[in-house]
Amino acid sequence: MGERGGKVQVLLSTYNGEKYLAEQLNSLLEQTHPHLFITIRDDGSSDNTVAIIQEYVAKFPDKIEAFYEENIGVIASFFNLLSRHTHSDAEYVCFCDQDDVWMAEKLERAIYLLNERAGQNPMMYVCPTQMVTETMEPLNIWPPAPHRGTSFLNALVENIAVGATTVLNCLAVNILQQNLPNTKRIVMHDWWAYLVVSAYGKVIYDDKPYIYYRQHQNNVIGGQQGFYDKWVKKWRNYKKHRAQKILWNQAKEFERCWGKELPLEFQSELKKFLLTNRGIVRRASYAFNTRLYRQSRLDNFVFRFMMIKGDILK
Repeated sequence: MGERGGKVQVLLSTYNGEKYLAEQLNSLLEQTHPHLFITIRDDGSSDNTVAIIQEYVAKFPDKIEAFYEENIGVIASFFNLLSRHTHSDAEYVCFCDQDDVWMAEKLERAIYLLNERAGQNPMMYVCPTQMVTETMEPLNIWPPAPHRGTSFLNALVENIAVGATTVLNCLAVNILQQNLPNTKRIVMHDWWAYLVVSAYGKVIYDDKPYIYYRQHQNNVIGGQQGFYDKWVKKWRNYKKHRAQKILWNQAKEFERCWGKELPLEFQSELKKFLLTNRGIVRRASYAFNTRLYRQSRLDNFVFRFMMIKGDILK
């Protein structure tokens, strides 16, 4: 597949993951990329997860290290890994979930594409996932490819980056570490990475999936394919979070961290989105004229309707 590149550090956060963790660790150790190191932070597990981790650390001390710490939640746990446990000699860093399975060539493919577009820019690789059942039977590929392209104007209102597929170059890691967010005011660590890297660097999207994304009782995306089912799901999701204004709050946190350093074009779009106390007429005008976008027509329609209603904007 071409040049293999340097050291990759995998950041894995675990919590009560005894059922699938060994299978995931095996898939990491079977990667075709040879320069791999796995850093695990256990987020206060109460099941057999710690024992499984200790077994793998003892067996592969040159490949795996682990930190056993108090429970702080998945978002904060990944930022803890990113800010406290990254290695200075890692050329690439990636996020990893405890219950997926990686295809053997995942890292080699990501590094090949990152090297192919190498430059003095923060860069992030993402790809879709092959969704599977608990017993690894294939479902559909998710999420759909971002046909309208990746950009900061998309990242403000939609996340196309599944964390477990993400690979960051060292420049992207450095910039993410510069201004750490209040994790209670952001949606997810992968969305935050998409925001930051799309503002200051490049996001590479690979159309082919390279991980098996397991669906089970505690991790269900849903595989609805019909228009009606998708509409109902998106409507319920927006209604569920509208009181929290999660998109607005995340954008406000991004402004706190990065607002003064953004390119002027992005500063303008961010300020327009964060403007408060707009009546319905001004909200409608903004909804119809904003450059911000989501990838699908259905998402765009729902997004703009919710802006007009006041369920996204303040």
